[in-house]
Amino acid sequence: MGVVGMVRSTGQGVKESWFDQELIGTKFRLPPHPSNLVDRQRLLTPLDRLFNRKLTTISAPAGFGKTTLLLQWAQHLQQTGHHVAWLALDADDNELRRFLCYLIAALQTVDPEIGTAALALLRSSPVLPGDAVLASLINDLEQTRKPLVVMLDDTHWLQATDLLQALESLLTYAPANLHVILAGRGTVPLAAARLKVHGQMLDLQAADLRFDLTESGDFLNSRRALDLSPADLVILQHRTEGWAAGLQLASLSLERRVERSAFIKSFSGSDRDVADFLVNDVFIRQSRQVQDFMLRTAFPDRLNASLCAALADLPLSEAADLLTIVERAGLFLIPLDSEGRWFRYHHLFGDFLRHQLERLLPAEMAPLHLKAAAWLEAAGDTTAAINHLLAAGASDQAADKVEACAMDLISQSHVTVLSSWLNKIPTDLTMTRPRLLLTQVWLFFHMNKPLEAVRVLRVARRAIAAQRDHVDAAQHALWQAELRTLMAGVMSASDRSAHARALTEKWAGQLPDDQPFLHGVMMNIRSYCETSLGHLAAARQASAAARKSHVRAQSVFGIVYADLLAGLTEKAAGNLRQAAQLFARAQGIADEALGVGSYAAALVGIFQAELHYEWNDLDEASQLLSQHREVVEDSALVVHEVVSKLLTARLEAAQGRIDAALAQLDRVERHQATAIRRTRLSVAAMQERVRLMLLRGDTASARLAIQSLGLDPDQANGSSISLPMPTSDLDVLAIARLLSAEGAQDRAIDLLQNLGQRLEAEGRGRRLVQTRLLLALCHQRRGDMAAAGSVMAPHLRMIAQQNITRSLLDEGPEVATLVAGLQRYWREDRGRDEQGRDEQGRGGISLTPTESQAIGRHLDKLAGFLTPVSQPVSNIAAGEAKLGLSAREVDVLRLLSDGLSNRDLSRSLAISPDTVKWHLKNIFGKLGVESRAQAIVTAQRLRLIEVSTQ
Repeated sequence: MGVVGMVRSTGQGVKESWFDQELIGTKFRLPPHPSNLVDRQRLLTPLDRLFNRKLTTISAPAGFGKTTLLLQWAQHLQQTGHHVAWLALDADDNELRRFLCYLIAALQTVDPEIGTAALALLRSSPVLPGDAVLASLINDLEQTRKPLVVMLDDTHWLQATDLLQALESLLTYAPANLHVILAGRGTVPLAAARLKVHGQMLDLQAADLRFDLTESGDFLNSRRALDLSPADLVILQHRTEGWAAGLQLASLSLERRVERSAFIKSFSGSDRDVADFLVNDVFIRQSRQVQDFMLRTAFPDRLNASLCAALADLPLSEAADLLTIVERAGLFLIPLDSEGRWFRYHHLFGDFLRHQLERLLPAEMAPLHLKAAAWLEAAGDTTAAINHLLAAGASDQAADKVEACAMDLISQSHVTVLSSWLNKIPTDLTMTRPRLLLTQVWLFFHMNKPLEAVRVLRVARRAIAAQRDHVDAAQHALWQAELRTLMAGVMSASDRSAHARALTEKWAGQLPDDQPFLHGVMMNIRSYCETSLGHLAAARQASAAARKSHVRAQSVFGIVYADLLAGLTEKAAGNLRQAAQLFARAQGIADEALGVGSYAAALVGIFQAELHYEWNDLDEASQLLSQHREVVEDSALVVHEVVSKLLTARLEAAQGRIDAALAQLDRVERHQATAIRRTRLSVAAMQERVRLMLLRGDTASARLAIQSLGLDPDQANGSSISLPMPTSDLDVLAIARLLSAEGAQDRAIDLLQNLGQRLEAEGRGRRLVQTRLLLALCHQRRGDMAAAGSVMAPHLRMIAQQNITRSLLDEGPEVATLVAGLQRYWREDRGRDEQGRDEQGRGGISLTPTESQAIGRHLDKLAGFLTPVSQPVSNIAAGEAKLGLSAREVDVLRLLSDGLSNRDLSRSLAISPDTVKWHLKNIFGKLGVESRAQAIVTAQRLRLIEVSTQ
């Protein structure tokens, strides 16, 4: 079972506080506009070309005024009615999840509705569903329609491949109202050549940002009042090459010198040499008190007076005064808020100060980090405190903090920072701490790595045993209870349901009474295992007990999972509408507690997609699958992965793309080829492949698919396949399909009758209907329509009530004959019932008039779906085409015939580019074409759209 179903939620307050700690407001709020700046009017000119392009890049070394230029641009843009989102990046942002969280936070300063669903998914998903998050974010940006400029400063920190790919995708599909500006040291390694070729990119380099002689004179003489001669200005302009930071540093040195001309002539060399000289010259000219203050406050990313006081061992008022002195002296202290409370040093100057600190006061480094950690811990920023403890080498203290907050972070799926901490804690320390080892197991659950979890569990068990005599009995009992719960979970996540259930039976009663969360976890595991093994009554009891415990523990994820598992049980029983209600309840709880679009909601959504597929609502099924597939295949229950991957293949096949469906199954089987043993996914993929091959009449390939899993169709009989669920019934169905296709109807019937008896005894109504359908088709192939009808009649009420549709349609053209026979039987049956000749109706079941009418309507609907299936699309007359095109797909076709591009289609229909692609894919499949041109010609031939007369 996935970890999200097992972790503890500590309530809304904790969730918000932890998330807020990771997001520093001054990073994504536009800084105050610097005063006393040189008016660089010539650099406002590029703004006129901004909105004809998607991207502007500003690349130059440190100190060239990139940030200052962005702030000047931002002020001008806001004055002209444009919206500006700001994000200042640092080294910690080179991770996709963190970057996306900050990007959305920046966008929400413009419009709070942007990215709400994407942010909920980022907060709660244990893996990073990048494509789903980007698609949601792009859709929101498109809907806002505001002219929006996104400024990303210091983009040289962005190096991670997945992050850069996400940024490229954002630029590729960005709506027309969005313009992105990237500013950093050096070019961000994006594949932007295509944008440049198409005139969609504006690029500014260091040469564009250099101060010219007029601007240098304005800065040095007008702003800094140095009164330099024209000759001195020319020399300094030449030596600094217009480098803004060099000019500023020079001004600090010159303002205290009498012989300014001699000083200007005394230095030479490259920018780096000039920087080193000037920085040292500026630093050593400060008072000893200011020097010491700057050194001791140089290493935190952000400063305020209170933190500085703690680091420099000063009274708060004195630290505030020194901050003011440093800022007013122009010593590169940059304000981060309009209130003047938070600051940071200029990157160049900060680097120099940190280097000086390591050189001059090496023994002070660790104590300073410890002071910073203590202050941040007291301020409630545990995340930053742990980082400083690790930097100080205080691994034991850091480990204590990690242990204290680990479960809160896990419960909110903030696994990235937790994983980073564990990687920094020395391995030998982790190996001796049961809490850290158990935390690592939870993380491996989050990342869908059960094999790694097993290895760490073994180490954790030894560590717990070693600590038995060193901790109190209650602590040891709690560790032991969590260990046992995780062991059962690992077995469940490894698709070993029988073993996992045995562990829950053995240990559930031994859990401490004061641990409702662990009780809920154990019962969720039990519920999942019982359902997968076909014990539905036991599964219902377990999920009810799990929900009760999780309500007591106030575990949102646990409650959602209990409802999800209860829905899975009802789905297996054939109660699809009740399952849908349980799924909707689970989704509602997740949306309310975690926000729309959360990971928990995605886990529910994949089964909602499966239900919509069964109900033949293929558009909704496809959209839900596209939205949630990436998440659930990377980190979820085994059954999530099975449903997701097989549903992908079934949707392809349902649209007539058998080759694409088989290609999807090929990918699944190649992935499963590395598995040590048969898995539920490998068996399910085999059964699906057999079905598709037999629809093509390829019995030889179907036989090979069965044999590839070690099964011998020639040796199978009604009692030879008796393995427990979850795989044996799929084996039976696959072999029975093959035998029936090969003409061995008696053997197929024997297999299906035995399987049906077991399924009926277990109450597994959905699989029972599928089995009885195959049995009816076997009788039909023998020419015994009466037997076929009698097999299906007892199930028609459930088929109609639960709207079971695709289970029948997916069996191919032969079902049309079966349904037609059932329609005749039902009309005859209703006639006898109206005459009072047969009160129970055909099949011996008692029906109300309403139920009887519903069955008749459902059979008629099935017949309507099946009529065109038995004919190739190319043979359907124009006036008789029933291609199943939705109204939206017809709209897309009409616009397509007008020559609109994907982008134009996206704008015209107010849908995302990905949704346009999805509609085109469905249209091509339904029309049996492979290109836009073919689709237009075919649609015109079938009179689905008007032939253009222009």
